[in-house]
Amino acid sequence: MTFATRLARAFAYLQNFSVAWENFGFLSAVRLLVFSRRMVGPEGVSISIRKLRRSIAFRGRPDKGVLSHFYKPGYRIRDTPANPVRVIFDVGANIGDETLRFRHFHPEATIVAIEPDSGNFAFLSRNAGSDPRIHLLKNGLWSHECRLRVVPGESAEAFTVEEVADGAPADVEAVSIPSLMRRFSLDEIDILKMDIEGAEYEIFSAPDVESWIGRVKVLVLECPDSDRPGATQTLFETISSIDFNCYISGENLVLIRRETGWKLESNTYL
Repeated sequence: MTFATRLARAFAYLQNFSVAWENFGFLSAVRLLVFSRRMVGPEGVSISIRKLRRSIAFRGRPDKGVLSHFYKPGYRIRDTPANPVRVIFDVGANIGDETLRFRHFHPEATIVAIEPDSGNFAFLSRNAGSDPRIHLLKNGLWSHECRLRVVPGESAEAFTVEEVADGAPADVEAVSIPSLMRRFSLDEIDILKMDIEGAEYEIFSAPDVESWIGRVKVLVLECPDSDRPGATQTLFETISSIDFNCYISGENLVLIRRETGWKLESNTYL
């Protein structure tokens, strides 16, 4: 490793710590950066996020990636007083890192956080379960209601789900966007964020996708082609007749309906 590389890494570390200090407070920032490098017990560790005025529990090193959302640049949907964000679906919520960021930026919104993995869901419940306007669902999102198996990946962020035949062992029940809209009596979804490791292909190729896609104001997703080839193409074919503005923010594709008047704020922190 060259001196320049070492210097760049040191600078990036100090920058991350500076932001963590601002968001968490000094002692919590130290604990965050220490425990995110370690394996901790099944009970995890809890640290205070000063700017959110709440704590977050995590499992140490397995959650290093999701905890970085609190000290690395992210995104924000800048709504308007006349047209505020009211309904958010956080699909693939993991332990609730983005759920809590959504709550911070949109304090009056109703949030539906969906997570199929049992370990992730246990920490999601600890982190967001006390909020009466956050509804937690231990399900997987799919094109239709069925039964799904959770397939472990390389990390707590990288597992996938797959449909299983009737009578075969399953881990969770699947839900669809139409079934969720009926369940919560919704006509529109303001923000639909999906981080579902390629299952986006199933969602956007479903026969009934046209019945709801025009009622979503913002779509946020990682480009999922490495998990399911053709998923991004399927998305853009589905929305080709809808006036979305498309942006790239870090690892995310962000699509915002033009008539909302909303803007993307990239490289934002808490």
